[in-house]
Amino acid sequence: MPVILSDIFGDPNVGIFSFANDKIAILPAGISRKKISSFHDVLGVDPCSVGIAESRLVGIYVTGNSNAVLVPYITTEDELKQLRSTGAHIEIVREKRTALGNIILCNDHGAIIDPRLNHSTVTALEETLEVPVRPSTIGGLPHVGALATASNKGVLANPIITDNESRTISNVLGVPVSKGTVNSGVPYPKAGLVVNSRGAIVFPNGLVKYRPLANADILGQGYYTESGKTIQDNR
Repeated sequence: MPVILSDIFGDPNVGIFSFANDKIAILPAGISRKKISSFHDVLGVDPCSVGIAESRLVGIYVTGNSNAVLVPYITTEDELKQLRSTGAHIEIVREKRTALGNIILCNDHGAIIDPRLNHSTVTALEETLEVPVRPSTIGGLPHVGALATASNKGVLANPIITDNESRTISNVLGVPVSKGTVNSGVPYPKAGLVVNSRGAIVFPNGLVKYRPLANADILGQGYYTESGKTIQDNR
């Protein structure tokens, strides 16, 4: 499984600027064609370059799984049109908390959400994502999407996660949960990692510090490409 060492606009927070599932990657407007191509090669999906709510912080606003991509109600009509042109199922979440990427952690098996979301939102998410949705926390904090990142092979979570929280997340998402940090100790895995079942994008200094096997767990294979080397992309 390939891993590429890269950045977005020279920033190490690749997960703040981008989103990926097993069907699509969404990258911020203005990213280079060469960068788009490298993301395509590693993640095995066609990237779409677009702003969300006229912002480049795609990963903050967007989440979802292979069944649907969730965007906040502040997404513009032009942005929605561009997203829908990819053929992906785009669903607008009409929730006052618009940073969906920070409050929803999901894969193709389940979703963990901020416990503060109202019941109607939970029901809508279950129907749209087509998976069980459960409220939980990480370290007692509600920002589950910022404090962890997930694929269909594993979850990498902030080291403050409790054993009970880890069991809950593992049971709902159907994958093992590992503890770790990114970008030389940043405790928000979502910020420094973009991952799906085929590959991952991480900043060159972003390898896990807390538990050496955590990145390998979330990817299912490890740090190596088919050629046996990680790829560094500075384009």
